[in-house]
This record gives sequence, structure tokens and C-alpha cells, in this order.
Amino acid sequence: MSSEMGPESQSRIRAKAFFQSGNDAALKSNFDYAIQMYREACKLDPANVQFRQVMRGVERKKFDDDPSKVSRLMAARLLPIRASIKTAKARGQWSQVLESCEDAFIHHPWDPGASRDASEAAEELGFKELSVWMLEAVAGQATDADFFQQMAHAYEINNNFPKAIECWERVKKLNPRNESVTRQINALAAKATIVRSGMEAAIHKRKEAAARPQEQAAEVEEQRQSQLTPEERLLHQIEGQPTLVGLYLELADLYRGKRQLEDAERVLARGLKAVPGDPTLLMTHADVQIARLQHAQRAWTKRCREQPDDEAAKAKLEQVTAKLNEYEIKEYARRAALYPDNMNYQYELGLRQARAGQHRDAIASFQQARTDPELRVKSLLQAGLSFESDGVLKLAERHYQDALKAADPTDMETINALHYRLGRVFEAQGDTQMAEEHYNEVAANDYGYLDVAQRLRNLH
Repeated sequence: MSSEMGPESQSRIRAKAFFQSGNDAALKSNFDYAIQMYREACKLDPANVQFRQVMRGVERKKFDDDPSKVSRLMAARLLPIRASIKTAKARGQWSQVLESCEDAFIHHPWDPGASRDASEAAEELGFKELSVWMLEAVAGQATDADFFQQMAHAYEINNNFPKAIECWERVKKLNPRNESVTRQINALAAKATIVRSGMEAAIHKRKEAAARPQEQAAEVEEQRQSQLTPEERLLHQIEGQPTLVGLYLELADLYRGKRQLEDAERVLARGLKAVPGDPTLLMTHADVQIARLQHAQRAWTKRCREQPDDEAAKAKLEQVTAKLNEYEIKEYARRAALYPDNMNYQYELGLRQARAGQHRDAIASFQQARTDPELRVKSLLQAGLSFESDGVLKLAERHYQDALKAADPTDMETINALHYRLGRVFEAQGDTQMAEEHYNEVAANDYGYLDVAQRLRNLH
């Protein structure tokens, strides 16, 4: 049977196999391997939007779905990739541009610049739907007029004129001096009228031409789909494929990008009803619930800062904070039990236990997490802080010293933190000589670090 298939059909079958392998790896939190499998699937079926949607979701999961956790150090890693993209664009090597953009997304899955280059490459390759999605996926992080101008063009070539007009309205707000905006909006409105007239003619023609009912229906459906918003399109796809997890994740991601957390929660809850117990849906649903509680916490914190005498607001802030801590501890304990080899979950659990004052539990979590070489220094530091909070100063000292030995000597932020904590521990034990030595280490690197200058003065 396979011998009768064309090369394109065989490639898509292989692509689906890679995609499924990626899904299996993602469920086990083996994110790096999952991304590798998704990349292979995309190479074989480059226009497949769903493959890239799910892959981007996993790439973002590595950063806890939080753009702020993308390190500033990533900028240096992106420099050679950006150079590669620029060179490929100059040579018209659009497939290579798309591949290099995916290299960039591994380090920064919300990068608007790489998304714009990827959208351009997709358009040049004839992947119109992918061209739009590349921009939609990061629209929540975009802030410049050029981005939305390009997005308007992507919607226009997909005949989604209402969304294109919305983008030009954004351009107008961001750049009021752009005199071409009104002209572009008027032109799009005219095109929309022409397309609607054509669609009405197609409907009329379908009624008269019974010999081609399926073809006419497909044309009308294609026109209708082109007018849908990304959210409407995904909801329509969910109706047709209610057990496809990636659709719920992508729709929820769109809502989260617009800060519509309640809508995201409802979509994920719907997904869990359709696919009960799916680990990725469970995890993403929990992330949204945590984000909602964090939003409430920030709101009440602001209220308390603005109205420091509002006792009701203080009580509400305490209530929300306690609920957030409780929910996060429960969720990260669930993840740590479900994926015992993933020490990131143990580390995150420890952070939340320490924040809630559960230092003995936190120490146990950090001591497990330190078995991961990537987490060793951070885990030792955090365990030391919990020992220090519990008044077990000798064990705090030991953990700080072990962390100092294992720390990267160029990581001055960590080095300073460890020397400072050691200074505090020795000072608390009455060993002023050792305290002074460690405070001096900090002062030599950063004299303005916390209160180290004052503490050195107090020792004399």
C-alpha cells in the first residue's frame, strides 16, 4: 500500500509519526526531545500550523509560560542566529529562514523579531495561514507599529479584512503620524465589500449549479473561514475535533496573550472534559489558575500600597496570598510526584514551601533538587536560607559553603549572595572575623550591595 503513495503523502505520514513521538515525550516532560521531534515533523510538513502551535507551547513550557523568565543572556545566544536569518533572507533562502527562526524560538519563544522574519518566509513559501499564525502567536508581546502593519498585510493576503483593519487601527494608535493608515483602511473596506459580493454570487451560483454542490460549498466555507478571528477559527476546529489537545492549548494561549485568563480557564476546563486526565491540559489549566491568583494578588497589593489604612484590603491580600501558596504547593507536589526525574518541579516546590514558611519540607525538596547539576548551586543556596530561617545556622553555613565551591566564578550575583549570607550566619554566631571576611568579598565586588557597607561599619 505504501508503494502506491506519492512522496508527499509518505512525508506527511512520517511527519505525523514524529509529531506523535514529540507528544509522547512532552507528556513525560522530556521537552528537549519533544521539540526535536516536532522540528523533524515541521521539516517534513512545513506548512502544518498545528505542529508549530504545539511545539511553541512546549518551548514556552520550558520558561513556565512566562516571557519574563527569558534571560537577558539569551540576547547573546540569539546574535549568531539573527545573522544566519539575515544572510538567508538576502539570498532568498526562505526555507532556511524558517528553520533559523525556529532555532531562535528555542531560546526565546516570544521573540517578535524572529516571528516577523518567520511570517515573511512563510508568505514567500506560499504558507499563508502559517504566515498569519507566526504573528498571532506573539501579538501579545508586540508593541511597535511595524509589527502590526506586517500583521495587517498577513491578514489581508488571507482575505481576513476585518482583522487587517483592526491591525491598522493599532498602527494608528501607535503611530498617529502615519498618514497612510486611513487610505489602507478604506482600501481594505472596499476589498471586503468586493469579497462579500463575490461570496454572495458564489452562494447564488451554487443554488443554480446543482452539478457542483460540494465544490461550491467548499468555496463558501473557505470564504467564511477567512473572516473568522483566530479564536473563532479554533473554536470551530474544536467542534470538529474535540479530542485534539493542541487546539485547546493554542486557544488558551491566545486568550492568555490578551490577558483573558477566565476565557483561557474555561477553554482548558472544556478540554479536560473532552480528554479527562490529559497531563498537558492539567498542567496548563493549573498554570492559568495560578496566573489568575497572581493577578488578584498584584491588584490587592496595589490597593494596599495606595490605601495603607484599608484593613479589609490587607485581609483580602493575606487571603489571596495564602490561597495562592496553597494552590502552588499542591500543584508542584503533584508534578513532582508525576515526573520524579524532573528536578525542576522539586526545586519549584521547595521555593513555594519556603515562601509559605514550611522550611523543613522545603529543605527536603531542595536536597532532592540539588542532585541535578544544573540546579545544584541554586538548591544549596535555597536550602541554606531555609536552615537559616529555622535557626540551624551550622547547616546553613555548610550549604552556603558547598554552593560557593560549586558556583560559577563569573556569576557575581550568586557569588555576592552566598558571601553575604555567610557573613550574616557568622555574624549571628558571633564570629565577627569571618563575617567581616565575607562582607569584604561582597564589598569588593559591589559596595552598594544591600546593607553590606553598614554591616561592615557596625563590626568595628
